Order: sequence, then C-alpha cells, then structure tokens
Amino acid sequence: MVVKIDFKSISVEEERLKISANDKICDIDICDVIGCHLSEEPVGFLSALLGSSPYLVVRYISKGKNYKWTAETLQVAGSKEECEALQNKINGILGQDNLRHRRLGIFINPVGGGGNSLNVYKNVVHPLFKAANIKCDVNVSERPKHMIDLINCFDTASVDGLVIVGGDGSLLEVLNCLLARAQKEADLDYDQPTCKLKPLEVPIGIIPTGTGNGTARGLYGNMDVVTAVLHIIRGRTNYNNIQAVYSGGKMVSFSGVVIACGLFTDIMYETDRQRWLKRARYSVIPLYMLLFKRPRLFKVKLSIFSGKSTSKTTDNDDSMEAQDLGEVSSVMSLYGDFFNNATDSKMDFVKLSRESRKTDVFTLLDFKETERLEFMSSFLLFFSYTRSLFQKDVIAPYTVTGYRVKILNGDKNLPQDAHVARMNNLLDVDGEMIDLVDGEYEVWNHIRMVKFYTSH
Repeated sequence: MVVKIDFKSISVEEERLKISANDKICDIDICDVIGCHLSEEPVGFLSALLGSSPYLVVRYISKGKNYKWTAETLQVAGSKEECEALQNKINGILGQDNLRHRRLGIFINPVGGGGNSLNVYKNVVHPLFKAANIKCDVNVSERPKHMIDLINCFDTASVDGLVIVGGDGSLLEVLNCLLARAQKEADLDYDQPTCKLKPLEVPIGIIPTGTGNGTARGLYGNMDVVTAVLHIIRGRTNYNNIQAVYSGGKMVSFSGVVIACGLFTDIMYETDRQRWLKRARYSVIPLYMLLFKRPRLFKVKLSIFSGKSTSKTTDNDDSMEAQDLGEVSSVMSLYGDFFNNATDSKMDFVKLSRESRKTDVFTLLDFKETERLEFMSSFLLFFSYTRSLFQKDVIAPYTVTGYRVKILNGDKNLPQDAHVARMNNLLDVDGEMIDLVDGEYEVWNHIRMVKFYTSH
C-alpha cells in the first residue's frame, strides 16, 4: 500500500514519525522504518519536459493480525531541500540504532521446499534488504550437504549476522557446524551431556522457504517470508534453547524443532526414498503410511530427567526415572514446553517460544499401540497442538529437561531383518536422518544457546 502525504503533514518527534492526514493522526516508530530515499516522478507532460517533482519514499513496517508484518510505502511530497532534510534526520536516527545490522551472510538452499528459494530471495528478500541499506554476502548450496562446506569456510566475523533461506533442515546443518565450532574453540568436551555449552554469538535469521519451517513459526508467529525479513531488518534478537542428541558416547546432533524415533522416522525415511514424486511426496507418503501401513511397534526403555533438581548431576543415572514403556509406535520430543502452554485454542507459537525461553524444560511424548482411526485422529491434532492432543489415551506426555531412550527390539510381528535393524538405529532430527549406536540415545536441553533475529 502506498500513502501519499504533503511534507507539512509529517514530523519527527522523539524517535517517532508523526503523520497527520485526512483528519487522522498516526505514529510510526523509527525502529519500524525500513529505510528512506529520495525519488522523482513526472507529474505531467510539462513537468516531464522541464523536470520532476521530488518526493521522499519512506518504507515502514505495518503489523497486522496473526503476527503478520507487511512493508508499506509512504510518499512525502515537498521541495528537494525539505525532502533531503527529512531524509537526513530519519537516516541519522536509524544510523544510531546499534541493534540494526549492516552486513549479512546469506545462505540459500535452492532445492528445499518448493525449489523457489532463489526466486524468493531475488524478488522479495533482496529488495527489502536493499531498501534497509543492508549489504549481503550471498552463498548458494549446489549439492546435498554443501551448506556444511559453505558455512565451515565462511568467516562469521566478517558479517553482523547470518540468514538462512531454506527450512529447518538447512538451519540444522548450519547450527551443527557453528555450535560444534564454538565448543571446540572454547576447548569444551561437548560430547558429555553434563558439559555447559557456549552459546553462539552470531545472530541467525531464517527465511522460511523449506519443507519444514517450525523454527520460523516459533520466531515470527507464522511462515510468511516478508514477516521474517522485516524481523531481521529490525535487528532485535532473542536467545532460544537448543536440544543436543548423544549416542555412542558422542554428541551427534543439535535440534531446534523435533526429535523422533519410530513412526515419524519411518515416514521421513520413506518420503526421502520416493523422490520421484517430487514435492507431492510430503503429503502422499505420510497419508499412505497412515492409511495402509501398520505402524511398526517396538519396545522401549525410557529414562527421564524431570527437572525437579536445579542442576544435572555428574552421573545422570542417579537423577533419572527409568521405566519400560512396553510396545510403542513412536517417541517424540518437541523443542518447547508444549504441554504446559497448550490451551483449548490453537497453539500460539510466539507465546510458546517466549515461555519456553524462561525454563529449561521441554515436552516428550510416547505413542502407545492403538487402533488406526484413533491414531489418525490424534495425528491430525498435531496441526493445532490444542490441549486435547495431550489428553488422548494413545499419547503419554512428559515435561523433562532430558531423557534417554533404549530401543529393545523391533516389531514383534515382523522378522528381525536388516531393514528393521536399520530403522531401529535411525533418528529423525528436525527432518534429517541421524544414525544411532545400538538403538540408544540421550537428549538434553541447553538453555539460551542460539541468538535468533526476532522482535518477539
């Protein structure tokens, strides 16, 4: 939307733009100004021949419902001197905003999601960064795992922050590289779950163009590209907790969204195999497996750390509560305290993120054996995360700061062939497949580890 006003209708007062037009007065915080520049446009045939009428273009953030932000345009008409004076005043205030960043490292996954990340960056992201006078060092992955090589070779000290144009999988590759590097530089034994990890210093933004965009939904309240860009432009940051996965005495991955074994791993594994279906596989394969495939059942020994103690002990076994779950179809943990923040309404992911930053607990679920229809009705509730999801008999929720899973055997109705053994040693971490050692792994929460661009 473009609003045209006269120079006399706008003033700068206490870091706010005060606008009066059509008998209405509104304020725009300077921190919500994207940028401004002088422009000219012909106002008529004679003006086109003799010169143009100058005006100042002010781009600013408008905050709407459901946390959606848009970039709006204000055209201020006046003399060249008046427009230049207003431009200098606004830019002077913006230049003093130390929270705003001037150079970003951009990392693009061109094949993630719908395969349109490059076009999104070219047509949406870059023009907004340009309007905000942000310089960009652009890196584009060219093959699987190339993102890892790009980030390992990149000097993060050369930029103010990093932006990932992709989904949760691309973000996970970057986080695994940067967090591991930070621990090595600090000479920390990060393979030990009891080790207090060093947080990342470089802020990270995510432009949601991937298949899974759970991180962006928690940071920005939705998966809207423009909203994400505008949060990054404002430069405000907040730290999120992160989970670390350990297996075979090693830290094998970090996680910012979801960790699951069993059915959800089977779905992701099969989805990845059926690439000939292209993007349709992300809906076809889960639907097929839920409707026509019997969930693989396996026995699990689960040990949970409930967070009743204020610190982890040297020997985690002393403070863990162990139990045999019997046969389950899946064990899943979520990045935040979903259980205690669930209501009868659809989950507010911004509120969830705010509350989860204040605590070291997160939600763990195990899925019992049940009839197909009952399981499907529970599965559909994952789209809203209402309180009724955690009240289902098929799901047992826990509030934990850490837990350990030992897969004892595969489905009692299937032969223990190589495929079953393989699936028992795979873990879905933020949509990526991670190899386990002997079907056993631990997950621990590490608080305030990753600095993300978000104003929430």
